[in-house]
Amino acid sequence: MKRVFILVLDSFGVGHSCDANKFNDVGADTFGHITEHCYFGKANHNRLGNLNIPNLMSLGLGKIYYKITGHFPLGIVQPINIISNYGFASEISTAKDTSSGHWEIAGVPVLFHWDYFKNKKNSFPIDILNKIILKFKLSGTLGNCQASGTEILNDFGELHIQTKKPIFYTSSDSVFQVACHEKYFGLNNLYELCHGIRVILDKYNFNITRVIARPFLGEHKLNFIRTGNRKDFSKPPHQKTILQKLIQEKDGHVIALGKISDIFANVGITQSIRAVGLTALINKTIEQIQYALHNTIVFVNFVDFDSIWGHRRDVSGYASGLEFFDRQLPNILHALHDEDILIITADHGCDPTWPGTDHTREFVPILLYNKFMQNSYLGHRKTFSDIAQTIAKYFLLSSMEYGVSIL
Repeated sequence: MKRVFILVLDSFGVGHSCDANKFNDVGADTFGHITEHCYFGKANHNRLGNLNIPNLMSLGLGKIYYKITGHFPLGIVQPINIISNYGFASEISTAKDTSSGHWEIAGVPVLFHWDYFKNKKNSFPIDILNKIILKFKLSGTLGNCQASGTEILNDFGELHIQTKKPIFYTSSDSVFQVACHEKYFGLNNLYELCHGIRVILDKYNFNITRVIARPFLGEHKLNFIRTGNRKDFSKPPHQKTILQKLIQEKDGHVIALGKISDIFANVGITQSIRAVGLTALINKTIEQIQYALHNTIVFVNFVDFDSIWGHRRDVSGYASGLEFFDRQLPNILHALHDEDILIITADHGCDPTWPGTDHTREFVPILLYNKFMQNSYLGHRKTFSDIAQTIAKYFLLSSMEYGVSIL
């Protein structure tokens, strides 16, 4: 019974990539800087001491880091035996955003350039704003700037409650984000608004990756909190992904956990399972390992590493998240069937020690585990799409345009 489980530790880079200079990211190192902060006692909020991830290390994570940097991560004991294939990959997509990373994993790198809203203030074109206001009969909008998700709520949350005007903001990514209060604006109203913005942007040829609904709760400044009801309205992949190939060529199944369906605009997905937070996502992953059928890809994104800890530059939180995932990893490995392939990787970096709040251009790990596969070093893969090409070979699908099979 052939099945593949792809677990994306969202933003878990393992050192700046060869082209990091193009992104001002030379020196970024999500994994290395987290281990350093733990080692030097700088990541002891709600945790203590060296980063404790023995199970990820047994899969070869430390070996990957050594191959990239020439030294092992600080404060972590190296296992005697490595039980998985291990390597790392560069990204060839032109950007370091979520969509580009995931699409490249699925065999479709983004070799064109996204559009961006580059102005820090008055970020969105006035004619687009007017079209949105007219279509949805809004009394106006708030924000219209580049901002972090927490700052924008502190700045405009109370005024939004009073006026019901949606909060529009963007970032260094190719995104149009909309924050609205679930109670006072309404969750369905927010989703309808974001869907309408997606249609307007596409109609007027704005090549924006995602329109993101950012619902929140709370009554006053500094106690606003974003809820788990985020929804991304993405552009669909521009070419056929490995997900679509499995469905079309093998009548297969693609089960998307977390935000995967949103990332792929629900293209190449046969079942979408909602789950919020590491615990729920891990539990749903194990459940799918137990029950998924032949010719299935289960694709999981663990978004908390990026959205809660990476972007918010929370080193202690990131470290705690890694340790929690590591403690659950034996349950995942134990549940796997003999022919299953487990792939643990990432879509970009988001170094929580790096200036600003943006993603970082980094290598990503590739940990490829099968109970009976001979374990080896997979080397430096030139594109994330090697993962998709490997899956194509495993399922006996037609080859992808990009990538080389690891197997």
